[in-house]
Amino acid sequence: MDIATLRRWATPLTIGAFMLMSITGILMFFHINPGISKVAHEWLSWAMVIGVGLHLVTNWKMFARYFSQKAALGVIGLFAILTVASMLIPGEEERRGPPGAQASNVLMNAPLDKLAGITGNTLEGLQAKLQAQGLKLDATMVSLDEVAKQNQRNPVEVLNSVIAAK
Repeated sequence: MDIATLRRWATPLTIGAFMLMSITGILMFFHINPGISKVAHEWLSWAMVIGVGLHLVTNWKMFARYFSQKAALGVIGLFAILTVASMLIPGEEERRGPPGAQASNVLMNAPLDKLAGITGNTLEGLQAKLQAQGLKLDATMVSLDEVAKQNQRNPVEVLNSVIAAK
């Protein structure tokens, strides 16, 4: 395919894909997700990548000039840094952990009387099961996490034993 034919396709593809990406991106920013806008944004971003790639091929000489301009290099460098940082800084889901870990944290920090109900026990029955596993309990221990820490045991193992003992 010659440059003229590529140029005929590259610019309209880039413009159309930019329109889609910007509108769906702004909608997603405001948590407005009508129809399949999120899926379109994710999958049709490839059209943007292809369009920009073709645009670069057809305009390489003009593009290469930007690497000799300090201001352009500064902007390109800034976005390169932001791109790398966006992949290295933990997001909300990474800070919370996987869903299973979140559920475990809720159970381990639940008051013992609530945990007893969840596991089909009474508070006294749960306390008896914990003591049968060699764990020492006192009145100040209000969660399974505290019981595990006071007994120098792994909280996840203690939780698993409570769930398995049901």
